[in-house]
Amino acid sequence: MKNCLIIIFIALSSLFISCKGPYLPIEERPRSQPLQHTKRILILDKKVRDALLYINSVQKRLPEGQILVQANFQNRFPNGDIWAEIKLEFLDENNMLVDQTEWVNTYFPAWEVTMVRGNSISAKAQKHVILFKNLRSKTGKLPGTFGSILEIPWFPSVLPK
Repeated sequence: MKNCLIIIFIALSSLFISCKGPYLPIEERPRSQPLQHTKRILILDKKVRDALLYINSVQKRLPEGQILVQANFQNRFPNGDIWAEIKLEFLDENNMLVDQTEWVNTYFPAWEVTMVRGNSISAKAQKHVILFKNLRSKTGKLPGTFGSILEIPWFPSVLPK
């Protein structure tokens, strides 16, 4: 009886264990580029959505070769101020980091447009990425938010109060 149970156990276990072992092989996936290479604006807080409205941005090349970036964002909450930490990264033609600013704590008054600006030190920079993290209100949380900055390119540059 014991021998019969052992044989049944071995037969059933051999059905569940493949020849490659107990683990499935890792599938090769085509490599995708990091978001810094394809997006201009990145929010590092996953639960923040629609807190800031992207109005517009300008990237200018200065006479010395550096890049000057100016971007306007509007706080979408009419009765609440927002603070965020913002950093600009400057990339070369191969998407390699050439220069970056420090994290700057930035204040976005309720329903007003705020300009974020920074420039590269190196003349090798070709494009920029604006990084946001730690978006918060005076209570420390943003009510009713879900994930990323709302971007409406056809919207007028300044909204009425």
